[in-house]
Amino acid sequence: MVIKDKDLGDIKIVENVRARRITVRCKDGRLQLTYPSGMSMSGIEKAIESMKPRLFKLLEPKKEQYIFTPQTEFRTFSFSLKISEGDSTSNYYLKLKDGVLSISCPPHTDYKSSSVQVTIRDLVETALRYEAKRLFPQKVERLARRCGFTFSEVKINRSRTRWGSCSSKKNINLSYYCMLLPEYLVDFVILHELCHTKEMNHGERFWQLLDKASGGRSQELTNELKTFKTSW
Repeated sequence: MVIKDKDLGDIKIVENVRARRITVRCKDGRLQLTYPSGMSMSGIEKAIESMKPRLFKLLEPKKEQYIFTPQTEFRTFSFSLKISEGDSTSNYYLKLKDGVLSISCPPHTDYKSSSVQVTIRDLVETALRYEAKRLFPQKVERLARRCGFTFSEVKINRSRTRWGSCSSKKNINLSYYCMLLPEYLVDFVILHELCHTKEMNHGERFWQLLDKASGGRSQELTNELKTFKTSW
């Protein structure tokens, strides 16, 4: 069901029997509101009115988000992106070979379409995940051996809030968004988490350990890492 708001435009509303409260997200440029069963339409409209300042922000374009077109320059430390249009296909295809991620789009693709951007973005994320699973475990193994650390296993996730983490069982967890970092900062993230296999907090002994593992550059590289974001 879709309702029209004079300020926010079309809002898709979806009933969810398991929902305990109203939640709203922006999907393909339009607001989608999920509400608990039994809630009245007047209650939904009242909630929308009270949330309007936040809902306006949801509709704002994400300035830092990539807009993918054949002219887009996008590079990770292991591959660059090439977008082109096929001659006679109605589907999207991707190929990762020799350090180039090639994405073939249908002829006359409308790159301004939010659904097109979502499709291309999903393909790029597929490549990020694939490369992270291929490269990160061997990086962890190499750095752990070089610096005298031990760990249990490496897990790849899609965390947007942190580059990596280390569990009490010495599992190293790395976000595949680390692929967007320069390679030396990927190594630094890994060293940071390996140091947590010995020091689980960020106390003085942790920083001494990280400083030794990073050649005395722990603070410098930490500050540089803060200039990057896990969102893109």
